[in-house]
This record gives sequence, C-alpha cells and structure tokens, in this order.
Amino acid sequence: MINLGNLNRQHDSIKSEIVIIQDELQKGSAGINLSEVALHISKLAGFLKMHLLEEDQFLYPNLLVSTDEDIRNMVNQYIQEMGHLAEEYTIFKNKYNVGSKIKGQENVFVEEANLMIDALKKRIDREDTGLYHIIKEKKL
Repeated sequence: MINLGNLNRQHDSIKSEIVIIQDELQKGSAGINLSEVALHISKLAGFLKMHLLEEDQFLYPNLLVSTDEDIRNMVNQYIQEMGHLAEEYTIFKNKYNVGSKIKGQENVFVEEANLMIDALKKRIDREDTGLYHIIKEKKL
C-alpha cells in the first residue's frame, strides 16, 4: 500500500509557503516586502522540488504498473501536466527569487505571482481530492 503521509506533509509545507506569499501579494504592489516574498518563492521552489522528486521516484512508478487502466491514465496525465507546471514555476522563481529582481516591476510581479499561485493551488487540490483520494479509496 502506498504511504501518502510524507506526500501530504509536503503538501502542507507547500500550502504554508503559498499562504505567506499570498499574504504579501494582498498588500498590493506598493506594500510588498520584496526580500520576504523572494525568500518564500525560493523556499516554495525547494518544497516543490522535494515533492516532485518523491512523486517521480516512488509514487508514479508504483501507480504506472497498476492493473487499473484508469489509474495508469490518470498518472500519465498528472506527469505531463506537472512537468509543464514545474517548468513554469522554475522560470517564475528564476525571474523573482531576489527582491531586486521584483523592484520596479511590482505590478507585473503581483499579476504573475497570483497566476502561478492559483495554478499551484489547483494542482495540489486535484492531487488531494483526485489522485490521493483514489489511492486511499482503492487501498493502493
């Protein structure tokens, strides 16, 4: 049976970083603590990297050999989608991982950050309510 405990803890860490970043974004472009938000963008990148590594090395390989074709199809879809999202987040992180990179373009940063955070939240929610739910339900 797949142990989701560590993956769920990673989701909690990712969600915590997202909340911190969102709190900064809600201050508006003039009120953002640039160094603080840049720090948490980098921390979030680290949590995402660890999470993806665990999914790629342990979770997905186990599910891809499942006798359940629906599970295999779902996992292949998740792998493809997350590859794109991970790539997009890396570009975002490299663009805004230091406060000085944000300075002078705060409005653009807030817009891009909100889009990125929304995409990450949707992905985590899909994993929690979709894939992880099915793993528990089917006792995989």
